[in-house]
Amino acid sequence: MATRNLTMVVDRQHAEESELGFAENPSFFSDKSYVNMYLHHDGYPEWQGVQIANWVMANGRIDGSALAAKLVHDMYYDSCYLYQSPDRIDHQYTYIIWTGKDDIWISCYDQYNSRNVFVMQPSRIIERYEDDMEYTDFANGETRKQYQDQRNLLWAKKID
Repeated sequence: MATRNLTMVVDRQHAEESELGFAENPSFFSDKSYVNMYLHHDGYPEWQGVQIANWVMANGRIDGSALAAKLVHDMYYDSCYLYQSPDRIDHQYTYIIWTGKDDIWISCYDQYNSRNVFVMQPSRIIERYEDDMEYTDFANGETRKQYQDQRNLLWAKKID
């Protein structure tokens, strides 16, 4: 079973337009996002939340458009799609990477329960949600596609 999720990149100045700020429903920012990247698998905070936090720590940039382009490159794998709007796809979790200042924040919103799960800086997400899993090593240049390809090779060798 897949835990579908979406990642957006939004300049944090737009959170100031909302009473709830970073904790607002992501639909509020749908026309402000540089990218709406759908990932079909493992969207729960213990995986995708930590993946995004690790990625931000390795690739943090203030410029949202540059960050969005790098995000798509590094997070792409076979079940990844880009959508015009976060409201056009069924998914449980929406992650927003808040750019525009040196201290990048990440929020996670549970679409199915209409509630904010967290608003944290990347190091705090890792501290809270990291589990005993083999995460993509973004700090050493690994991408999600490379990670997936390596895992598929290991599975194929086990089957042989």
